[in-house]
Amino acid sequence: MMDAPTPLPETSTVGDPPGGVRGLVAALLEAFHTRLELAGVEVEIHLRALLRSLVWAVGAIACAMLALAFGMFALVAALWDTHRMLALLAGMGIFIALAVLFGYLGARALRIHPDVLEGSLEQLAEDERRARGAS
Repeated sequence: MMDAPTPLPETSTVGDPPGGVRGLVAALLEAFHTRLELAGVEVEIHLRALLRSLVWAVGAIACAMLALAFGMFALVAALWDTHRMLALLAGMGIFIALAVLFGYLGARALRIHPDVLEGSLEQLAEDERRARGAS
């Protein structure tokens, strides 16, 4: 009598993806994790730079305004008997001019600052270029 042929062993189960796909998914997740960490570091760097700039700007503006206020007070006191209205209007004009100047400088500083996630976006573009095979 003939023996029944032995069944061939199954090499993989239906729910288990091949090793190549699993490795690709792991590599993609690792790249995403790295890019996410880079984005977090960039955001932290930009926030610290912004905070430092704000602290220095507020300190400088406060000192300048106090010095200007005391100078205007001294000028008004010196010209009280002769040209007090001229001294008060000159002081007001100087404060308005400084407010416009500080507003312009602040807007310019925000406009020329690099984008927050510029480095991360460059790295993602590089990853995309490499994934498409263009060296």
